[in-house]
Amino acid sequence: MSKGKYSIIIVPSDGGRTYNLSVSSLLLNVVLVIGIAYFVLNGFFAYGFFSKEYQQKTIADLIKENDYLTSRIKRFSGVMEDLRSEYSYIVEKEKEIRTIFDLPEVNPQERALGIGGPVFVPEEPPSYARQITYDTENRLDELVRLSSFESEQFDTIFRTLMDRKDELDHIPSIMPAPGYVTRSFGVLPDPFTGIKRMHNGIDVCNRDGTPIYASADGKVEAIRTLGHLGRTIIVDHGNGIKTYYGHISKATAKRGQEVKRGEKIAEMGNSGRSTGPHLHYSVRINGKFVNPMDYIFNRTWLAEK
Repeated sequence: MSKGKYSIIIVPSDGGRTYNLSVSSLLLNVVLVIGIAYFVLNGFFAYGFFSKEYQQKTIADLIKENDYLTSRIKRFSGVMEDLRSEYSYIVEKEKEIRTIFDLPEVNPQERALGIGGPVFVPEEPPSYARQITYDTENRLDELVRLSSFESEQFDTIFRTLMDRKDELDHIPSIMPAPGYVTRSFGVLPDPFTGIKRMHNGIDVCNRDGTPIYASADGKVEAIRTLGHLGRTIIVDHGNGIKTYYGHISKATAKRGQEVKRGEKIAEMGNSGRSTGPHLHYSVRINGKFVNPMDYIFNRTWLAEK
């Protein structure tokens, strides 16, 4: 190492005595190294301090964001449960439509194909947030498959019903009058004698003069007094289907008139053997009376008019 010396001359600003300091190169190098080391160490510790502060803030922000996302996923999971309930309702309506219109049922095994699917299994136990994320993703995938499958079923039903539209227009599928169903179809006690006998239709009770509507497209076959039903209007819908509207006060349609579903054909009354104003409504298919409620698809139609 060099043994030379460096001189440092100090000259006061007021012109006083000057000072001459001799410093060895070794000492100067030592001071320089110590100074550099001091600044490096201070810089290192300062970086560590601020880096730790930044990391702690970052971790706190990530924890806060994780809690928020977890709460949103939990809420989303609840919404999907509601959607699953809605899906189950839609499936039941689909089955009802198939029954009403005599369409083939969906094979349960075929419907079950839309439910299964792979489930991701992590290599190590997941955190709570990851677990509900996995569960939510699986339920979402299931709903997507089920919805796609159900959409295909309704497309099939729609195409089939459009092909059968004319036939369906002649099927009695709405309530014929507003009111309360006070007597159903079947073997019931007679309101006058108490003796059980077959009641071949339903009774809809309301005020005198309440409008009565054709439950399907057809042609008025007859308007006449028909035993205990009193004044009755009979509509022929073709394909062996006829509907009977008894106890009317007057008919607003004429014999031989073509009528459409929902068209007013009569007014409610109290003619015949009756305890008060009401409509006796019957459906007859190929000479046999059937339960009208089995064919009424939209029971709220009159309330929506």
